[in-house]
Amino acid sequence: MILSGGGGRRMGGADKGKLLLGGRRLIDHVLARLRPQTDRILISGGHDYGTELTAVADRDDGPRGPAAGLWAALRWIEENEPEADGFLSVPADGPFLPGDLFVRLSGGIDSAVAVHGKEPHPTFGYWRCDALHAALSTAAEGYGFPLKELADSMHAARVAFDDVNAFLNVNTPEDLARAEALLRR
Repeated sequence: MILSGGGGRRMGGADKGKLLLGGRRLIDHVLARLRPQTDRILISGGHDYGTELTAVADRDDGPRGPAAGLWAALRWIEENEPEADGFLSVPADGPFLPGDLFVRLSGGIDSAVAVHGKEPHPTFGYWRCDALHAALSTAAEGYGFPLKELADSMHAARVAFDDVNAFLNVNTPEDLARAEALLRR
């Protein structure tokens, strides 16, 4: 699941998936890194960016904020692919995600989130459907469940990655400039 439903407030309200990095949209960078890793990709948000992938809108019966995208993905999976044990989430503004993210995060028996140093990056997570359902269905209606808090409540494993730039989220114009510099290298 590519999480793309945010408001982009620090980017002047821009749809971050459409922002250009090296002449390509951020969503295209994410897709290029994600496609070799998974057999199905969904996009959390109101549209598919012209990719012809399934776009899954937030639902009224779950949490708000980034967890809303996870809830929407979970409910879509329960309704359309109930045999799935879990799913990977990545942000639409994370153009340098590791090529082994899915394998490393999904390899255990629990949900897992990426960590660099001591910094968790829960938008880059693998969520076990049963545990996620239990955690999110007990949250107060409309609660904006922060993903770090959600991962902690689920006792999600922490999987360490060495690449300092792998989890760069393009949240500000400065982040976009940093990503451009990294891409040029």
